[in-house]
Amino acid sequence: MVGVGIFSLVPAGMFAKRAVPKPVVPVVFNGVTYSAPNDRRGAYVVATDEKNGRKLWEVKVFETKYDSQLEEDVQDVWITELHISNDSLLVKDEKSRCYRVNLATHVAKRQYWSSCR
Repeated sequence: MVGVGIFSLVPAGMFAKRAVPKPVVPVVFNGVTYSAPNDRRGAYVVATDEKNGRKLWEVKVFETKYDSQLEEDVQDVWITELHISNDSLLVKDEKSRCYRVNLATHVAKRQYWSSCR
């Protein structure tokens, strides 16, 4: 019975661990591969030359604000989908938020509509 009492004093989030995010399917457009590495640096999109594999540019799509009282891994937000639409890369995160990255200026902006397609 003592063991149960000890575990009840431990915050619930202490044992919470998230699985590694699923890989995001890259998209290719006009000889450039757009990918979302979903590494520990944040929510970035990387543009790579399809022929030689050289990184052309990268842009931070969004930033996650972390609460110091919670474990970081349970607060992470990952990119889940990429799509091309006209002159933009549409980016969806796991909270179903959409962002538009202008392929000419490499500027990312939040979009407020229900679909990222």
